[in-house]
Amino acid sequence: MNVSTHEIERSITPLRCVFWGSLLCVLDITFSETSPSGGWRFDILNDFVGMLLIVWGVMRLATFDVHGRYGKAMRFVTVVAVLSCVDAFQAHFIYAKSSMLAFLLSLLGVAAMVATVVFCVAMRWLSEEADLPRAAGSWRKTTILFVVIYLIPLGLFYAAAAIAVATDSSFNINLGPAGLLLVPVFFIPIIHLFISTSRMMSDAEALAEASAYDDAREDDYSPPTDETDEGWMG
Repeated sequence: MNVSTHEIERSITPLRCVFWGSLLCVLDITFSETSPSGGWRFDILNDFVGMLLIVWGVMRLATFDVHGRYGKAMRFVTVVAVLSCVDAFQAHFIYAKSSMLAFLLSLLGVAAMVATVVFCVAMRWLSEEADLPRAAGSWRKTTILFVVIYLIPLGLFYAAAAIAVATDSSFNINLGPAGLLLVPVFFIPIIHLFISTSRMMSDAEALAEASAYDDAREDDYSPPTDETDEGWMG
């Protein structure tokens, strides 16, 4: 196991931040007020607060010394998370967006989905290095779900939207009532992300507790002294 028990313990709090931050970003209860010149939008379960939690958790997880690929992957995830945090803040304000800003936000949407997949892969690597096979298998399934259900279809959608903005043309998809049937499908990867995060936290806690128990047993154990051995032999 290349990741120490101390690092496993340190991963629990950042994972909790990613878990609760993602939950805040998924659940939306918004109020808005508009005027001819603009307006504002307020989210009770605030996406900006959720992204702050995610950024902090991702930055802490990025400090773990797993291997070179892990470090590069987490640096990419951190950069995208910070940009998404800025996007979540500006989403509080309703205003006319320029074509360039709309184009950049579309690209950020693609990058955010790629970063989600990269994060899942990085967590699988961390789980494997920390000797958490159940969590590693769960993260592998989460990665597949995000690639198939989110990255491929929605990535193509965001890419098409970005091209439409860049070429100053219109782009829309109307699925009609059938589109409602897709809503439960899009929740599957998100739910599995929560499952994988929860499993990794519980497995890390169990491994840390087991290691602490073993250390306590070693401290309590005292080998027999030479005098005791000689007295017994006599």
